[in-house]
Amino acid sequence: MRHNTARYLFIALALLGSAVVFGQSPASSVPGNQELANARALLQAGREEIIREDLQMTEQESSGFWPVYKEYRDEIMLVRDKRATMVAGFLQAYRDAEFTDEFAEGLIKDHFEVKSELLDIQKRYVPRFREVLPVLKVARFYQLENKMDAEIDAQLALVIPLVES
Repeated sequence: MRHNTARYLFIALALLGSAVVFGQSPASSVPGNQELANARALLQAGREEIIREDLQMTEQESSGFWPVYKEYRDEIMLVRDKRATMVAGFLQAYRDAEFTDEFAEGLIKDHFEVKSELLDIQKRYVPRFREVLPVLKVARFYQLENKMDAEIDAQLALVIPLVES
């Protein structure tokens, strides 16, 4: 089952990556962009499968965890949408060779705002996850989230060019 999850994640990453590379906006802001929406749903299903397999929650833990997780992911995705928009803007500027000092300043500012917002959400949800899971499972959950995010970021890093100096 682990191999299927990895395969689905790879497919979703490829679709998400191609959407970002071609300068499309996030699924939530593009009406009718079904391919991207499907890729995101597949990616989320893969994430949930990995969490389900690796955390091995009891029925009680599971019933408390999933509603909190859904709220958590909804908030995370709003910030990820900002990041996708930022990356799409960067790629457009890269293609058009329209880099200015102001543009670079904006990229730096936006990059750190997104990272800060993601970290704030993660920190804010720790007590809520602690209410429904033992601390060791909360720690493992955040490890899994960080690993999955690192894989996505690594795939994006392969296709996002460096700023020309």
